[in-house]
Amino acid sequence: MTGTPDPVADPGPGSGGVVGVGVDAVDVDRFRRVLERRPGIARRLFTEDERADAGRSTDVAQRLAARFAAKEATMKALGHGIGAFALRDVEVVRSAAPGSAAGAPSLRLAAGAADLARDRRVARWHLSMTHTAHVAVAMVVAERARPA
Repeated sequence: MTGTPDPVADPGPGSGGVVGVGVDAVDVDRFRRVLERRPGIARRLFTEDERADAGRSTDVAQRLAARFAAKEATMKALGHGIGAFALRDVEVVRSAAPGSAAGAPSLRLAAGAADLARDRRVARWHLSMTHTAHVAVAMVVAERARPA
């Protein structure tokens, strides 16, 4: 194997392609216990809109656990771990973008998370979340803009 970068695996600066992929899973019962023991933590981790959206569910802990997984998966997609930025810097929002499914989840980044994404030249995000009574999982793909 040579030291020459593979153009498929690493498209290089200025080209489109995947910047990073992140996956995270959260134990829902464990997350529920954290929320019960530390009621203020939800305000620290989630935006007001995220908390309101989760509040419309029959199981708030499942919804918040999925959003927490999305925040961690975003850090991983950016090549970082916990502590790289405040978790509230990543917000899971309901998409209203043309061509997207009504209510499909998407990401909105601010502050430190937005700075890291800009440094990595992320132009587009893909988010998938799911949960059962026991586990919440999120997958995030960060994509670079394709040249015009």
